[in-house]
Amino acid sequence: MNQLPRKSNKSNRSKILGIIGWIVGAAVGQYSGINLLIPLCTTGLVWWGGSTVLKNERRPLLAAFSVNAGHCLWLTLGLLLIHPAPVAAVGPDLIIYAIGLTWLISKPSTAPLYFLGIYQALSLAVNGHAFLGAAMGSAAHKALLVHLIWRTMALFLIAKLFLTLRLSPTSPSTTVPD
Repeated sequence: MNQLPRKSNKSNRSKILGIIGWIVGAAVGQYSGINLLIPLCTTGLVWWGGSTVLKNERRPLLAAFSVNAGHCLWLTLGLLLIHPAPVAAVGPDLIIYAIGLTWLISKPSTAPLYFLGIYQALSLAVNGHAFLGAAMGSAAHKALLVHLIWRTMALFLIAKLFLTLRLSPTSPSTTVPD
């Protein structure tokens, strides 16, 4: 008698994690509102643009680049829309993002990943400290929560890309002759 194939535990685990992720995402979205919507849209737009423009050999960069660039665009929009503009607070971030993202897309290697990773780790600590000091429910608390989420995602995707680049064989065009 034939038996139906059994579903693996991994499949069930993935479904459970997906449901938990959806619930947490919905709760964060409900709490943060527009503070989540803007970086979500900017990251999605960068992802869409990158997926249409990037060649196949550059596709592994897409996730890490999109999350970082989406966050950068969110900061840029904040700089343009908030009066008086918080140039002193956001300007250095935009310069670091511009350098790191340009470097990553033009010369994909571990060096720009170290640069962006160190920046994200330091910024995560600074934002975490500010988050703990912000009043729950305040605009600053809501925005900082999303900053923490985006920086954590960026660090995860930078680490993933780092491993991908370290484990991938080098192409003949990048090897040094004997």
